[in-house]
Amino acid sequence: MGSSISFVGSNGLMDVPAPSWIRTDVILFASWGQLLLAMIKHGAVETVRKGEQLCMKSSEFGLLINGGLYATDSPPGNESRALLIDFLRRGDLFTPTISGNLKITLTPHCKTTCLVVREATLGAFKSEFEAWDMCEPILCAEMAQAYSNAVSATIGKDQDKIRRVLSIMASHPTSIDSKLGREIEAGKQLIRDLAGVQKRSATRAFRNLEDSGEVSFYGYKRLFYRGEQPRPRLEESK
Repeated sequence: MGSSISFVGSNGLMDVPAPSWIRTDVILFASWGQLLLAMIKHGAVETVRKGEQLCMKSSEFGLLINGGLYATDSPPGNESRALLIDFLRRGDLFTPTISGNLKITLTPHCKTTCLVVREATLGAFKSEFEAWDMCEPILCAEMAQAYSNAVSATIGKDQDKIRRVLSIMASHPTSIDSKLGREIEAGKQLIRDLAGVQKRSATRAFRNLEDSGEVSFYGYKRLFYRGEQPRPRLEESK
């Protein structure tokens, strides 16, 4: 579900930063402005809220403008095989399919706005931005690498799986610095679902993390994380 509007003009979208894999490629970075203009012309701004999903066909792609999207390899609630691939942020390009057999579920953390190029306008977009044939394989490879990294990181104890999800959440721009640590808007059920951990094991893991001082829970939807976080992305360190 979610709402969408046709988009004419840039309205500040030209300020959206390029993802790191484009910033580090001289040729691709030189064409970032043209890519944005083509997406603005042939795409639409779409807003999704908590409880919804951003539904996309395999050929479609998008750019995250504001908010955050959980990219998982299974529908929310299927904790027996859920895997958090990435927590997408402003400036991330994304596609819903890594390979023919692996489709990504995109679920908003909060009210989230994206610029999406749908199948109906894809041909016109490609005609205007011919370099997409060079960008698309790299985008798919980047998402495949994120999936591979996620699979590798989840081999181990359930507590480590939960710690990984907390670390990813804490490094996202939607979390806030505070004296108690990084403030994250999330509850235990969401965290264990994203980690793919059953309730009984998750309860023990949360207790151990609280006892060690890594995390403190306040109510059902807020926590403070004081553990290690991933290194800042290139676009955030400049």
